[in-house]
Amino acid sequence: MPEHPLKAASAGILLFIIGLAIAGGLDHVNRQEQEQLRGWRRADGTVVELLKRPSPNGDVPVPLIAFTTTAGDRVSFTANVGTESPYYVNASVKILYHPDHPQDARIDTSARRWIRNGLAGGAALILLGIGGYVAWYASRRPGTAPTR
Repeated sequence: MPEHPLKAASAGILLFIIGLAIAGGLDHVNRQEQEQLRGWRRADGTVVELLKRPSPNGDVPVPLIAFTTTAGDRVSFTANVGTESPYYVNASVKILYHPDHPQDARIDTSARRWIRNGLAGGAALILLGIGGYVAWYASRRPGTAPTR
């Protein structure tokens, strides 16, 4: 630890605050996503066809996915995926849909959300721990405690 305990304590407090900000932002984003998905249902879908969608890099395969709602209606939709579709015909896909608008279904990316939230939460905890430790350790250095 350097001989500047006040700077070290300030750095620890800054790390702690950054950890709190990440945790608060993560909580806010998670609550927004939960609110957006309130009332949505899950279903198992199947890729029935790969459509070609034009893009600047040439045609991109986009999956046409079909699924059956809990009401028994058969619905199909074109998924919005990135430049490379990891899907193939007859692939099984987890679907999220709103019962009032099943045609607006989307691919369920809850595994990605859990991974993102876990990594961001872990980073926040690490910053909180390191920042708290650095601030505590700097405050225990000789010359920082009040003298009698």
